[in-house]
Amino acid sequence: MTPATAFPSVGTTAAEHGLTLVRAHPRPDRLHLDLTDEEGRRVIGQWIVEGAQQVAAATEAVAPGRVRLLGRHLVLQAKGADRRLPALAALVADGAELVVHRPERRAVVRTGAPHSPLGGGERAGGSSASPHPPEVVYTKVVRPRRTADLVRRMEQAAAVPGLDVPRVVAADEGAGTVRMSTLPGRTLHDLLAEGGTDAAERIGAAARTLHSAGEIDGVPGHDLTAELGATRGLIDLARTHHALGHRVLETLGRDVERAATAIAAAGPVARRSLLHRDLHDKQLLVDRDGVGMLDVDTLGLGDPALDLGNLLAHLDLRVEQGWASRQTADVVEDGVLSGYRPGARTRAAAAGYRALTRARLRALYAFRPGDLPAHPDIATA
Repeated sequence: MTPATAFPSVGTTAAEHGLTLVRAHPRPDRLHLDLTDEEGRRVIGQWIVEGAQQVAAATEAVAPGRVRLLGRHLVLQAKGADRRLPALAALVADGAELVVHRPERRAVVRTGAPHSPLGGGERAGGSSASPHPPEVVYTKVVRPRRTADLVRRMEQAAAVPGLDVPRVVAADEGAGTVRMSTLPGRTLHDLLAEGGTDAAERIGAAARTLHSAGEIDGVPGHDLTAELGATRGLIDLARTHHALGHRVLETLGRDVERAATAIAAAGPVARRSLLHRDLHDKQLLVDRDGVGMLDVDTLGLGDPALDLGNLLAHLDLRVEQGWASRQTADVVEDGVLSGYRPGARTRAAAAGYRALTRARLRALYAFRPGDLPAHPDIATA
């Protein structure tokens, strides 16, 4: 093992430079980093195993004065500097607020009223401070070659009758930008911390509305084999970067096999459904008039139990984090299932997907020291 491939080295190196690692997003050859400085300000960077100097130089060429190389592996990218997302630095320079930045992959910026949650919080222009407040606008920034696919998936979701999702307002394939409409509401995540919501049945109904769309031309399939591959891939990344110890990795491997067996035992799905594929409490916006769904650009066709299991596993996670009580999570779960009305086969398969998601989250949160659940089940030894 070399220091470059050991995840603990990332936090140690960051601390040597007055930075605190909050979370990392693993890739085979690097880690995308969210850090904070000594004043609590957000810092975006990458930990690159090989070639950090070349990446820093190429990024500096497109965003002069916004890039720092600390040591041999840590590249800091300020104010949207990104060699693969050419429009991002200019948007930030023009006053857009950086909401999400996964270096060289994707970003989201916000313009308009500050401090609104992603996707809503208030209706656009809905502030009492001014009779004509600025409109809140969110723009996704991706690699230019991915723009058309992103637009296509968003439009496919928007075409589902009764589904409330952000719509494409404008897109620029050359720049890699997609401007979206804003949804009203508050995230289920925030509501969980306040004791839950009486809209849980509506959340279940919204998921059923998505799944009722059935098969749509051009949406790729995502079956159990694909989901197992994604989960095992993340566990392998935890092994590659030494984010988890040998015993935990062995346990996760067994958990994945048991979950796969449970899903298969539930029997085959009768018909493939349109899936969100990452449905959880931060993707759901609750408003008095309905339920909105964010990040619909990961659509796939497969077993609806996958979305249900993923959502329920995230309720478990919030309990482990101390974000919500078990009682609150149970009440929300009951409401979601009541609104969705799954059959016996979907319930059984959802239990398996719930267990599979828990294994994936355990690997994922090994890279998120700032978000680690307090529950001892999420151990890294």
